[in-house]
Amino acid sequence: MPFEWLTHLQTPAPKWVKDMGYVREAIAAAARYRRRHQAWAFHLHRCRSLIRKAVADCSGTGRVVVLGSGALLDIPLDDLTRRFKTVELIDIFHLPATRKRLAGYPNVILTETDISGVAEAVRDFYGNAETPLPTPKPDAGLIAEADLVISANLLSHLPLLPMDALEARAPSSTAEQRQTFGRDVIDHHLAMLEAHGGPVVLITETLRLIHDQGTPIQKADPLFGAAIPYVCEEWAWEMAPRPEISSKFDVLLQIRGVADLNAADQARFCRNTTLAAP
Repeated sequence: MPFEWLTHLQTPAPKWVKDMGYVREAIAAAARYRRRHQAWAFHLHRCRSLIRKAVADCSGTGRVVVLGSGALLDIPLDDLTRRFKTVELIDIFHLPATRKRLAGYPNVILTETDISGVAEAVRDFYGNAETPLPTPKPDAGLIAEADLVISANLLSHLPLLPMDALEARAPSSTAEQRQTFGRDVIDHHLAMLEAHGGPVVLITETLRLIHDQGTPIQKADPLFGAAIPYVCEEWAWEMAPRPEISSKFDVLLQIRGVADLNAADQARFCRNTTLAAP
């Protein structure tokens, strides 16, 4: 769309971040929210409620880290800034509108870095069929000594743009190799969260359903087979009701939320592949 294209041109960000599509996707997500805020309201309410629960249960008040903070639509920012001395928002870049909104919060720190630990390696990668694809190396130091860590609506997105870039930079790689790479990115992020000594909020999509007025057309696993084997809250998010992507179908996401990943009980059944459209 012309407005989104113009915004992309005017948004300051490192060239490689723009080239890999991070700025484009952030602008598109913000625009989609403006168009579909009513359809997103329930999902965002559930996200904020779960995070508020985690904040209430957290004993520390020093530092909270939000991974993949984005436009902060799903984050109860006022609750965090009131409770914690430091609120660190980490993303690969921050939109100017987000920076402007945060100007009145003196205890908020913005950090711009690659949370996946692999995007910059992909940026510089050019290989043939025999060249191993880059290995994710997320920086656990980003969340070290945090009293609370929040990873909300991030996990399934981490591998997507690097996978797209690999398809262009390593055309001899197979779809299977890229999917294995995507799973590796997800596994490394989960391992970093699980290794953190304090409480961790995890909110992620676990199933994507394309449907036509309730009739399933296609299901996809956005986590490439990775499981979220914890007792958790579950809800559905009408992420793209028609005609957002198509006049012929809607996109529904199954969401799972864990208020404290490292204190949650293991679930006997950790995957639901029978999500029904409303």
